[in-house]
Amino acid sequence: MRLALLTEIPAPYRIPLFNALSERVDLRVLFLAERDPRRGFYELHRDEWRFDNRVLRGTQLQRDGRWLVLNRAVVRELRRFRPDAVAVGGWNQPAFWLALAYCRLRRIPLLVWIESTARDARSEARPLAFARAAMVRGASGAYVPGTASAAYARSLGVELVETAPNAIDASVFERAAVDRSGRGGCTFLYAGRFDPEKGLDALLEAFRDVPGELVLVGGGSDERRLRGLAGERVRFEGPVDRDELVGYYRDADVFVLPSRSEPWGMVLNEAAAAGLPLVATEESGAAQDLIDGNGFRVPADDAPALRAALRRLADDPELRQTYGARSRELAKRLTPEAWAEGVANAAGRALRRTDRR
Repeated sequence: MRLALLTEIPAPYRIPLFNALSERVDLRVLFLAERDPRRGFYELHRDEWRFDNRVLRGTQLQRDGRWLVLNRAVVRELRRFRPDAVAVGGWNQPAFWLALAYCRLRRIPLLVWIESTARDARSEARPLAFARAAMVRGASGAYVPGTASAAYARSLGVELVETAPNAIDASVFERAAVDRSGRGGCTFLYAGRFDPEKGLDALLEAFRDVPGELVLVGGGSDERRLRGLAGERVRFEGPVDRDELVGYYRDADVFVLPSRSEPWGMVLNEAAAAGLPLVATEESGAAQDLIDGNGFRVPADDAPALRAALRRLADDPELRQTYGARSRELAKRLTPEAWAEGVANAAGRALRRTDRR
């Protein structure tokens, strides 16, 4: 099977997924741009890429937090590759609509990679809602990362839904899964963007009455305000590359993701592989699949509930050890190979349905 996959950027955590998929199908990944200007610096780790790919030329537009790429030669690239099926990373970029038009003309299936959930604040924007409905009507099916996104896809009327669990190269982060018994105190870690939807102000409020240290790794638009809210036991670290981040996971005792809106949250995969207990909001898509007997899910913006969860873990080192071991068990289920199998199954099912028509 020849599969073309259009996605926005070569995010480092996606590379193991594309490598695994290229071992199952004849894959070509078409990136709309090399970087998203709204995101911080990250290493591309090109030496780890083992899949056929192209970065398309295009003009980038940015306004009010939205980012569009007007790509040239989308259809030309698809014609050259002659895929049996096409997968697109959503409905928010013009290239995805060109791919849909190509698939309709050639009568081949198009799959949508849906990571959104019913709790995703981005789903509330009216223009995106119209685009989403139209793309879903035109698509042959969807693949999703987990429980929350699967329920959301079905609520949109998608009939063919295949789970392809979001995954990471666990071997990188398993290096941080050390014996944490005997440590004094408790270090809480957050890694990601410092933007309002990440809920870090609620985390800082909850942490005031929790013993230990809070380490915030990353950067973003809300950093100055957050520094003004932080107490003495909060340490700000700048953005770091993947390999540097491993050290922070190793030194931490608990990972916290307090997001107000988070379609998935790959940092939960990383923290679980590193053997950390997890505390995340119910708005974090990954929390539905990666928190099960290894931490706590709390409502977004509920500082008392978040405080109670953090304090419970700060006060109980043995519980942290138990939860950390459970995190590693759960992380082992979500592998690049499982993701690749899910995508390949979705494409195969869509092809068989197309052939029967």
